[in-house]
Amino acid sequence: MRKESNNNLRALIWWIGYIIAAIWAQKLLPGVDFLVPGLVVAMQERPGGRAFLLGLVFILLQEGMGGLSFGYGIAWYGSLLVLFQFGRWLFDVRSFLFMCLLGLAMGALHPLLTVGLMSLESLRPPMDRLLVEGALQALIFPAAWWLTAQVFPEGLKVDDSPY
Repeated sequence: MRKESNNNLRALIWWIGYIIAAIWAQKLLPGVDFLVPGLVVAMQERPGGRAFLLGLVFILLQEGMGGLSFGYGIAWYGSLLVLFQFGRWLFDVRSFLFMCLLGLAMGALHPLLTVGLMSLESLRPPMDRLLVEGALQALIFPAAWWLTAQVFPEGLKVDDSPY
C-alpha cells in the first residue's frame, strides 16, 4: 500500500512537470499540441483511470487556453482516443511507425476541426496558418512522443500492459 501511494505521488509530480513543460512549449510554438504525446504515453503505459483523468485535465487546459468556443478539446482528444484504439488493432502501439501515422492524422485533423468550429462562429479561418500548424503537428508529434516516452520514469511504467 505504501509503495502504491509513493508511486501515485511520483506520478502526480511527474505529470505536473510534464504539463508545465508542454504548456511552455505550446506558448513557444502556438498551434501545436504538446499535451497529446503525454496522453499517448499515458494510454500506452497505464491504460484506464490515470489516462482518462489526464485526458480530462488536458481537455480543460486546452479549452481554457484556446480562443475558440467550447468543443475543440473534446473533439481533438476524442479523435485521438478513437485513432489510438483503432490503430492498436493494426500496429504495436509503441512503434514509431504508428506514432508517425498518428501524427499525420492529428496534423490533418487540426485544420479540419478549427475550420469547422470557426465556421460555427462565423469567423474566417486563416488557412495558410492552419495548414502550417497542421504540418508542424504532424512533424513534431512523433519526436515529442519519443522524447516523452524516453523521459517517462521507469518506476511508473506498467510491465504487464495489454498494449
